[in-house]
Amino acid sequence: MKLSRRWLSDYIDLSNFADDELVRRLTDIGHALEALEKQGDDSVFDLEITTNRVDAMSHLGMARELSAALGRELKWSGGLQAAGGLKPAAPHITIQAPHMCRRYTALAIRGVTIKPSPPAVQRRLEAVGLRPINNVVDATNYAMLSLGHPLHAFDLDKLAEATIIVRAGNRGEKIKSLDGETRAIDPQTVVIADARRPVALGGIIGGFDSEITNGTRNVLLECAWFEPAVIRRTARRLSLKTDASYRFERGVDPNDTVAASLFAAKLIVESGGGNAEAPIDIVAVETKPETARLRTTKLREASGGVIGIDFAIELFRRMQFGVRRTADEIEVTVPTYRRDIHEEMDLVEEVLRFYGLNNVPAALPRLTTGDVRREPEDVLEDQLRQILVGCGLTEAINYAFIRPQYNALFTGEKPVAVTNALSENVSAMRLSLLPGLLETVVFNRSYGTRDGAFFEVGRTYHRQGERVREHRRLALVMFGAIGSHWGEAKRPIDFFDVKGVVEQIGDALHVPLTFAPSEEPWLRSGRRAAVWLGNRTLAAIGFLTSEILQTFGIKGEVAAVEIDVEALLQSIGEWKMQPVPRFPGVPMILAVTHAPDLQYQRLIETIRSFAVPYLHEVGLRDRFLPEGEQNVVKTTLGMWYQAFDRSLTQEEVSALQQQLAARLTQTLPVRLVS
Repeated sequence: MKLSRRWLSDYIDLSNFADDELVRRLTDIGHALEALEKQGDDSVFDLEITTNRVDAMSHLGMARELSAALGRELKWSGGLQAAGGLKPAAPHITIQAPHMCRRYTALAIRGVTIKPSPPAVQRRLEAVGLRPINNVVDATNYAMLSLGHPLHAFDLDKLAEATIIVRAGNRGEKIKSLDGETRAIDPQTVVIADARRPVALGGIIGGFDSEITNGTRNVLLECAWFEPAVIRRTARRLSLKTDASYRFERGVDPNDTVAASLFAAKLIVESGGGNAEAPIDIVAVETKPETARLRTTKLREASGGVIGIDFAIELFRRMQFGVRRTADEIEVTVPTYRRDIHEEMDLVEEVLRFYGLNNVPAALPRLTTGDVRREPEDVLEDQLRQILVGCGLTEAINYAFIRPQYNALFTGEKPVAVTNALSENVSAMRLSLLPGLLETVVFNRSYGTRDGAFFEVGRTYHRQGERVREHRRLALVMFGAIGSHWGEAKRPIDFFDVKGVVEQIGDALHVPLTFAPSEEPWLRSGRRAAVWLGNRTLAAIGFLTSEILQTFGIKGEVAAVEIDVEALLQSIGEWKMQPVPRFPGVPMILAVTHAPDLQYQRLIETIRSFAVPYLHEVGLRDRFLPEGEQNVVKTTLGMWYQAFDRSLTQEEVSALQQQLAARLTQTLPVRLVS
């Protein structure tokens, strides 16, 4: 926003303040300088004005800021007299869309001569980057840059039946705008129309057929208030930004339309003659100033006790706010041009802005310390993330809204529907984390990622009667190949890779996981398993079916796991620590043959149930089909015996091993192999 020093001086005395000092004061109150340019005896400040301060996007608005910052009186009282005393004869104005336009002010000037603006006006417009056009158009721009409210000028004789109708656009309507472009109108657009056709896009740009030309003699000035959201939507749809739309989008003052109209009319009459009629002011929705209270205690608390209420009262009065003082607070009436102030903390911020945050003593916040504990579920989720990242997986975070058909691939449960979904693609809450991870696979493969592994820790959503319950889940997918470093050749992902990740979770959390056959339909038969924790199913693991992969358009194989985090949490107890044994252990081997349908996991669980003294570990060493024998599997188990208080003898361990082997053959249909 460019502002002229000489122009600012119309509203505030800036004598005795050098440009550098003004820049410093403006920066201190939040208006940073982007550039400073000398133009003869004038200085032009290019300031960065934040979007919520549309009131400061004018010379009068910035003069208000300087008045409060410098302690000098404003030269503007806010009152203007009509440029002429004629009773308004036209036009007839109707606001049919009060939700788009709260207020519309029109002022007619008759007998105007169109000519160049006076040199002083032209120099000021050029100084801030506007090209002078003629005395009428220049007057509207000059008024906008002076007071902050955009105006538009019509050729009154080109308005059918001297009528102005403010309405919503009709589908199929078009208008040729001032830039020569023909633009489509829709019902979301606020239109200024005469008795026959649209003549302007309200708050954005005027129409070509009603523009001011050298032959214009009668002028109609428009100054209105348009709903910011309507202007923003239309400007974005048309890809059209103007000085007017920039201000209307941010919300100009609805109560200065008459003052801005009289200001522009005075300039026109002074330069081009003519007779100005009294303004016609139509108010569809009245806008009243807001009030906010500021407590003395709140101001002292926010300022570290250094700002008193008297400073705030004087500041608000210089800013033309209404102030009424009571015993322990002040009631502030906020002018309608300050749309950024609504409540007590806004008033506190305003006081601190002008007092200077650098002048407020720094102090550490007062904190009440206590026993802050995180929820066990959150702690576990963080542990799982650390484990999986350590295994080389990458975390993904996906939306909880998915296509309904994706849920049907993994469960027959009825999903929770999303009310007012943006599209069919996000119309159901997820019942599984796997659809989102598969979309992550598709996305990464589209960018050339052939191999990878992703996981997600999140929630799924399930119906529970009339309510919806969230479940915590962990899911992971692995695809492509592994072993891409120099010391190992690449090979495809296999079942044991993903099983190893699950086992790593169990080992890290000290929970005994077991694996059993699975009947999950979304996993391929023969390449799937159920993960058990105690007597409950914790997860399903395996390779996804070709139907699921085809649905997502994935070529190749994808291994997947989905774990019930809540079930995992319930099985985690307190860890018991014990010293590392000082004495050596004794390894033993036990080989048995059995039918193929007897799983090695059952062998290990049975041995553990015997509670053999000093048996520290038991695990699978080997498993194969003996050559020449049918329906027989040979399984070799490794044992580790160890005592904490002494070294075990070979005789002791052999005796324990013989007892274990005897009990095993009595309990399960196995035969010992010597």
